[in-house]
Amino acid sequence: MINRIEQPPVQLIKSLTLPEVKEFKLDNGVPVHTINAGEQDVVKIELIFKAGKWYETENLVADFANRMLREGTKNHSAKLLADKFDYYGANINYGAAFETAGASLYSLTNLTDQLLPLFYELFTEPVFPENELATIVSNRKQRLAVDMQKNDFLANRHFVQALYGQSHPYGRVTEPEHLDQLSSANLSAYFKQYYHPGNLNILISGKFDDTLIKQINTLFGSKLWAAQTLNPSPSHSIESSSQFVQHTEKADSVQSAVVLGNLSINKLHPDFLKLSILNTVFGGYFGSRLMSNIREEKGYTYGIHSSLVSYPHSGFLEISTEVGKEVRQATLDEIQAEINLLRTELIDEEELQTVKNYLSGKILRSIDGPLKYADTIKSLITYGQTTDYIHDFLRTIHEVEAEELRDLAVKYLDFDKMYKVTVG
Repeated sequence: MINRIEQPPVQLIKSLTLPEVKEFKLDNGVPVHTINAGEQDVVKIELIFKAGKWYETENLVADFANRMLREGTKNHSAKLLADKFDYYGANINYGAAFETAGASLYSLTNLTDQLLPLFYELFTEPVFPENELATIVSNRKQRLAVDMQKNDFLANRHFVQALYGQSHPYGRVTEPEHLDQLSSANLSAYFKQYYHPGNLNILISGKFDDTLIKQINTLFGSKLWAAQTLNPSPSHSIESSSQFVQHTEKADSVQSAVVLGNLSINKLHPDFLKLSILNTVFGGYFGSRLMSNIREEKGYTYGIHSSLVSYPHSGFLEISTEVGKEVRQATLDEIQAEINLLRTELIDEEELQTVKNYLSGKILRSIDGPLKYADTIKSLITYGQTTDYIHDFLRTIHEVEAEELRDLAVKYLDFDKMYKVTVG
């Protein structure tokens, strides 16, 4: 009989059995990835185009080309589209990131025959109406004006500009004049250049049968939907600032936003998995050293975290928080002290074991159910990786030693080489 008074022992996950991901191509060559699993009769169909910010030559075009897809097609107004999707209880999430753009359709499996033709229409017959664009631009200007008053928003703008420069997609920030330059014509031209079958991956997850695959192939696999000539992926030069300390004074602020960090490695680098473990110890979860020191012990902030941000073409380390202006420098001093400890002292076994347990659980959450697992697969598709990456991460969590993490801290964490951006 189970003794419910005693806490059960914590066991580190040693292996994973991942849901099967099947891959095939539609009649017109579009790659499809499927995760057929789950108990509920729901499905997510995601279109992933290489159409993100990396490919634009004018700021905001990738974002707005995607945003305008919901504003009407040749056969349906924006209201009619919204009403039809709403009638069937479906939901569409649109999004444009740095590398990819597209949309996800969430639906009951037995309603896809009514919904898929509308979903297909969004990506084959959008009209980009000027009146709707003007309204969205006006709203975005108002939101930008509000955001520009926020310390954390300004600090993050200055930080990415310091890392990459305004001409680089990862460092480019929005100014009001960029919104004024948008037009229906340039959004339509961007759409035609990048939203086509030759630039597309489809990811299907949930509970479905071959009927759905046939529906997808009839529409998105149609040879009438022609692929365009693919342009070479553009290259962008990083123009990092020479000014490592930047402060923007706001006399009326009682708090200061603090962002610091440096260019680093991305998921494709062999050190990335172990560096992710080190970052978790440093500031990557609620029990991290930064939280324990600067929130729990010093009481300087409600929250502080560090992130190892990865993009397919670059990566960076970012540490961010908001603190009282009177303890801004003290906060920087404590961050430096925590970095120095990681560079000089070994992480003790208990602390490292706690982080290993946390990260093992995080992997489990990333594959919990077909729709959640699809998000993980999407990331792997973006980086050209396979599910071996997940197994490699779990194995690395098991095998990494404190000495390796100390050596990585010496290699990648150097306070003197970090940009320190403060606003307040």
